[in-house]
Amino acid sequence: MSRGFACIAACLLLTLTSGCSGGWNVPADANTLRNPVSMNAETIAAARELYIANCQKCHGVNGDGKIPPDATYFYSTKPTNFTDARRVDLMSDGEIFWKMTNGRKPMPAFKSKLSNEQRWELVNLIRVFAHPEGAPK
Repeated sequence: MSRGFACIAACLLLTLTSGCSGGWNVPADANTLRNPVSMNAETIAAARELYIANCQKCHGVNGDGKIPPDATYFYSTKPTNFTDARRVDLMSDGEIFWKMTNGRKPMPAFKSKLSNEQRWELVNLIRVFAHPEGAPK
């Protein structure tokens, strides 16, 4: 295998495994985590309240990564667009949960701010943003 091909293959693998944007060092065992919170109207409603209070100011009103006009966002890193189904589908529930739990500049860690259950509810909401047709009624 040529050195150039090996470099391209390694970069492609890194891009595919980094999830929503490069630079996340998500441990492999995070992908094995399974969401214990069922997706239903009640848990999605609770997640929407959490999202408005904690996530909307960066990830947008509709999860589309468009920073609301009244938000103060000073970072060059663009927030993830959760309505991009292809991007969201590349991440396991455990990976999303891990990223939310641990954060990475500019995104804060929510480990001590939100309970495990609340973070799993938000994982479900992110899936709904990516696939609104699958939202519980």
